[in-house]
Amino acid sequence: MNNAIPILRWIIRIAGIVALGLGLTFWGGSGSGLLSVHQGLGYLVSIALLLMAVLGFGQRVAPGLLVTAIIWSLVVPGVGSSQLKMLPGDQHWVIQVFHLLLGVGAIGLGEVIAGRAARTRPA
Repeated sequence: MNNAIPILRWIIRIAGIVALGLGLTFWGGSGSGLLSVHQGLGYLVSIALLLMAVLGFGQRVAPGLLVTAIIWSLVVPGVGSSQLKMLPGDQHWVIQVFHLLLGVGAIGLGEVIAGRAARTRPA
C-alpha cells in the first residue's frame, strides 16, 4: 500500500496534463473528436484523486485537506459533464475557465496530498 500514493500521483500528473492539453485544444477550435478521451482522462484524474484522499487518511494527512480533495474529485467531473448547459452564449467562457481551474486544482491537490503522505510515512 506504500506504493499506491506515488502511483496515483503519476496517474494524476500524466492524465491531468494530457486532459489540460486537450481542453486547451478544444478552446482553440479543434480536436472535438477527442472529447471522449478528454472526459475519460478527467474521470481518471478524479478517481485517482479520490483514492489518494482515502489512502491519505491512513498516512495521517490533514483530514480537512482530504475531505476537500474528496469533494473536489466529485465536483470536477460534475462541472465537466454539464458545462455545455451552463451559461450558454457569450458568457460560457466563465464556465470554461472555472473547469480549467478545477482541473489544475485537482492536479495540485494530488501533489500536496502525495507530498504530505511521503513526509508522514514511518521511517
